[in-house]
Amino acid sequence: MKALVNKRILADLLLFTAVFAVCLALAFRLTFKDGKAVGTGVFASDRSIYYVYLPATFIYGWDVNKFPHHCDTLYKGFILDYKTGKIVNKMTCGVAILWTPFFLATHAIAKSFDLQPDGFSDFYQHMAVIPPVFFLVLGLFFLTRFLQNYFPRLIVYGSALFILTGTNLYYYGLFEGLMSHVHSFFLFALYLFLIKKFFAKEKPSLPGFALISVVVSMAILVRPTNLIILPWFFLMDATGAKKIGCRIRIFLKPQFLLTFFVLCFLVFLPQLIYWKYVSGSFLHYSYGPEGFFYWKNPVILPLFFSPLNGLFLYNPMVLFFVAGSLLMIIKRKANGLLLLVTFALVAYISGSWHMWFFGGSFGSRPFVEYYALLSLGFGTILTEIVRLRNLFVRYMVVLLLIGFSYYNLLLIHHSCWYTGSVWDWDMYESRLDQAGILNFSKESYTFINDFENDSFEPAVVRTSLLSHSRNFSAMLDNRFEFCGIYSHSMTGILAGNIRNVTAQMWIDPYVSDSTNAFLVASIEDDKHFPWLYKLVPLNSFQTKARRWNEVNMSFAVPLWLNDPGFRLKIYLRNTRKRTFLVDDIRIRFE
Repeated sequence: MKALVNKRILADLLLFTAVFAVCLALAFRLTFKDGKAVGTGVFASDRSIYYVYLPATFIYGWDVNKFPHHCDTLYKGFILDYKTGKIVNKMTCGVAILWTPFFLATHAIAKSFDLQPDGFSDFYQHMAVIPPVFFLVLGLFFLTRFLQNYFPRLIVYGSALFILTGTNLYYYGLFEGLMSHVHSFFLFALYLFLIKKFFAKEKPSLPGFALISVVVSMAILVRPTNLIILPWFFLMDATGAKKIGCRIRIFLKPQFLLTFFVLCFLVFLPQLIYWKYVSGSFLHYSYGPEGFFYWKNPVILPLFFSPLNGLFLYNPMVLFFVAGSLLMIIKRKANGLLLLVTFALVAYISGSWHMWFFGGSFGSRPFVEYYALLSLGFGTILTEIVRLRNLFVRYMVVLLLIGFSYYNLLLIHHSCWYTGSVWDWDMYESRLDQAGILNFSKESYTFINDFENDSFEPAVVRTSLLSHSRNFSAMLDNRFEFCGIYSHSMTGILAGNIRNVTAQMWIDPYVSDSTNAFLVASIEDDKHFPWLYKLVPLNSFQTKARRWNEVNMSFAVPLWLNDPGFRLKIYLRNTRKRTFLVDDIRIRFE
């Protein structure tokens, strides 16, 4: 028996080493092209916020003047406040702590070989691909060790494979690895493994509990909403109130309770010190005006099904996770209710956040780490599939799972995450066409901006005070004379030539009935000379203040303007720089 166990351990070691090598190669392929980072760069946007703790601590001594000039405006994440001398960062430092050994090794190599040891050079960007892949594979390793307590090896490794290839875990492990999600996934998988191991022993182990305390504290430090995993300690495999009560009594033992709070404090101490440095207080809400605006009315349907990062639309594999949770409840298996309640709680928290679609996301990213727990539901479904006597149905379901994985991988490898509006299906169809999943003729196309997604960046102020639909509209005021609505080359919009364009939007003059503004369409050459120019006064629609009024324009496009050298621009000209609201812009091309 011992020899068999050793063989399995060796087999797992070889397997996960191979998985690490393959994932690392794929990560470099996704992240770099011709040696340069794809898109805005490895450290751009939110990724730099998680990362900046490391160069600040180990290279620049938290001195803003020592950082590369304007690197905060280059990466657009953290803020170098030269007036106060502070590095302003809204994210917690959990990811940076996990990365510390990797960063120190990278920095030592960069200094030894004179590879521009500034923390942001190309060498650091290339080396930054390694830690997320390491934590991804380590998370999968602990996940399989956890699942082996419930399922045979075929189900265990099948579950791990489909979770990796069929969900956005792949995207956040291999392409957006500087985000928090893959690190949370690793900690969740380790947490579940440790809980199972802890309660498998007859006598509770204080060292084992200490390790659990460190892991759960790190998970919360990585992402504060991860606090909801704390009850898993009491509820995992608990078949009744008696077992839950027993676990609560273990937790409340003085030595265990003291261990938990001391270790939790030590894990959080670096963050408390940073908050004291940046705000003057050990406790600080760093997200400013951002918050859970919709906690009374969470955005659930779009969270699951919208082309704007809907969970099930981009990750249909997750439907099997939820179905497995329901099946566990129906069959009265342990943990079924825990899975479903956790899933519902994550949906509620995510749908309550002011940006429920979580910006430049691939699928609904707050769920990524919770696949570790939901894998129990998925394993249950796979077990039922394997037991199906009808071979045709069995193989069709397996083919469906493979199809879901193929769909996910195609979208990711073609960088087809979505940046449109909440229900802009035409934009979603174009992404499917771009990825080669489904072919659409594109005889017509409708561009939509409902201002729910601030990935659009017109010269407007978004406001939730008044809106024509959902939560946000755009407000123009005396700062803006021109507001860009749409700009695109005359080619690539449709499969053929554009014959007609219709622009429609809703206007609320807000202050008075008259705006004296104009809706303008212009088709220009590369020297910005307008070959077609149409101007429609908004006042011609007899708009009324404090009421939404529909305005529109339509114009035919001459055949000869369908040329790559011409560009269509549609914009608002706020001549008198008055304040008014705009919402639900729709531009249809035929």
